[in-house]
Order: sequence, then structure tokens, then C-alpha cells
Amino acid sequence: MVTLLRVLIGAGLLTLGRQMFWLFVGGVGFVFGINFAKQALTDADDLTIVIAGLTIGAVGAVLALVLQRAAVNIAGFFAGGVLAVNLAQMLELVPGRGNLLFVFLAGAVLGFILVTVLFDWALILLSAVTGTAVILQTFDLARPIALVLYVLLTAAGISIQARRMKKDAI
Repeated sequence: MVTLLRVLIGAGLLTLGRQMFWLFVGGVGFVFGINFAKQALTDADDLTIVIAGLTIGAVGAVLALVLQRAAVNIAGFFAGGVLAVNLAQMLELVPGRGNLLFVFLAGAVLGFILVTVLFDWALILLSAVTGTAVILQTFDLARPIALVLYVLLTAAGISIQARRMKKDAI
């Protein structure tokens, strides 16, 4: 159940993140909620972790609909942080868990700035990268394969969303 949900949410983020910004905010909330629940509730079963992720994601999606720009800025903050940690771990750049907070905060600030300054393009980039990360985290892939798929899926997501943005402008 967790695998299917992660792949569906990842695919939605990858291809629809800008067009459906509430999905971006909700998806980031879901991923953050699952990651947080796994760390905080070490003895929890999969259903509890999914419920925690869905709850945080639903709150994020509702806030996105009500607060729009502020919710997207907050999601950009968390997406940047989660992505920075995921990339650092995938590339084995950060030794030890203590440094992950620094990596998270650096990525979070960058994500916030990107969304604030370049709203549409930042949504496209962050949602494509986040969607790719969500999908690839679901599977246990060898690092070289994961890196190639990361680049290919992200490029595909950016391309799909950029074409949709161009159609929306016409």
C-alpha cells in the first residue's frame, strides 16, 4: 500500500506539480510526514506511518488552497530541505546524522528562495525533483542506476510541466 501511494504521489508531483500547486504542497507534506513518522515513531507499523503522511499532506493541501502563495513558499522550504538530504544521502556526501540538519536547512533556505523569486519555474523544478525522489525512494536501486533514472525522470517531469505552462499561457 505504501509503495503504490508513494509512486502515485511521486508521479503526480513529477508531472502536475506546477499546474496543481496544492498537490505539490500536499505531496511534500506527505513525504515529510512519512519521513518524520519513520524517525519519530520507530515502532509504528506501515499503516500508522501512511496515516501520518496523509494527515500532514492533507493539511498542506488545504492550506495551499486557502493560503496559496504562503503555503507554496512553506512547501518550497520543506521540499528544498528534504531534497537536499535525499541527494546528499544518495551521493554519500554527508557522513553522520548530525550534519543532516545543516544540509536540510541549507536546502530548505534555497528552496524557499527559489519559490519566492521564480514561482512557476521553481514549482516545476522542485515538484519534478521531489516527484522523482519519491518514486526512486520506493525502490532499492543500485546507485548508478538510481542516478541515471533521477536525471531522466526529472528532465521528463520538467519537460512535461514546461509544455503545460506554455499551453496555459496561450
